[in-house]
Amino acid sequence: MRRRANWPDNLHEPRPGYYTWRDPRDGKTHILGRIDLALAIYEAQEANVVAAKSMPTKTLAERISAHRETIADLLQKMPTTGVKPATIQHRKYRDRFIENAIGTIPCADLTTKHVADMLEKIEAEGKMQWAVQIRSRMKALCRRGMALGWMTVNVADQTDRAKVVVKRKRMSLDVFNKTLEKAPEVAPWLPNAMLLALVSGQDLSTVGTWERAAQQDGYAILTRSKTGVQIAIPLKLRLDAIGMSLEDVIARCRSTGVVSKYLIHHIRPNVHAPRGSKIKLKTISEKFLAARRLAGFEAEDDPTFHEIRSLCKRLYMQQGGVDTKALLGHLSDGTAALYENARGLEPIKVKIAAG
Repeated sequence: MRRRANWPDNLHEPRPGYYTWRDPRDGKTHILGRIDLALAIYEAQEANVVAAKSMPTKTLAERISAHRETIADLLQKMPTTGVKPATIQHRKYRDRFIENAIGTIPCADLTTKHVADMLEKIEAEGKMQWAVQIRSRMKALCRRGMALGWMTVNVADQTDRAKVVVKRKRMSLDVFNKTLEKAPEVAPWLPNAMLLALVSGQDLSTVGTWERAAQQDGYAILTRSKTGVQIAIPLKLRLDAIGMSLEDVIARCRSTGVVSKYLIHHIRPNVHAPRGSKIKLKTISEKFLAARRLAGFEAEDDPTFHEIRSLCKRLYMQQGGVDTKALLGHLSDGTAALYENARGLEPIKVKIAAG
């Protein structure tokens, strides 16, 4: 101990004659090796001088009072009022990624390079769609930062948008019919879900939550969960390509012999879901995938359940006489000129040509 009394700070001798120096700024240990003690003391003294010059000169109280808002702080300031719960949940994944990547950076110091580097790492992994989503969230984050006065420019706007190559094939009627043949082998309710999606043109979420009571004056009244748009589809709407009307499909869904609130429901009980309970959306997607593979369509780019919606639109366009924009719940300037926008007071009615 007496031998080390006059040693400079941060100099250590873990083994006799073997010296190291510990950087007080980050705690990292640097090896000096087996050298003379005098040389080790000199090296440590020099290093201490360099470290002291770069150490913060402000007191702890000064550093606390001079807190600068970080990206993590900004994420906590993102508005959620009026945002659907499902959207909030999806944003949590993006926000968590952003916080882990650049959360400690002060908002005022954020640069385009910070954002670009983050996006490039995602793109390097081939996750182009994820890169697009993160960039979109960063643009919204920077807009919020500017509104709060924490930023002066939207640096995310200056980054390049990842080029997403759509690999998923469109669904053909042949693929649909062959998958439909195998569907009963996978789940007894799956054919009903497929037919309901094809004739109505609705998305997976709407099909999976379609209630039996959603009928009024010859129409099926639906609200798309994604957009909140209400749609009134005539029950007599008929898809000639499969020779079924919406009324026929709904009757088929009701004929399972099971009392249920939903058209698509569990027909056989299991440990996780009783008869009549709603089918999870993930389960519908997974069961469709299993049926498609049984039908011989096993490629990674073969169509998913969602592609039934596109097939529906194309079949009705070939058939003619059906307003497919209204049917799929798409609002645009063109449809606004044809249909009066009741601003949520009443649904958009789908017009079909008289038979």
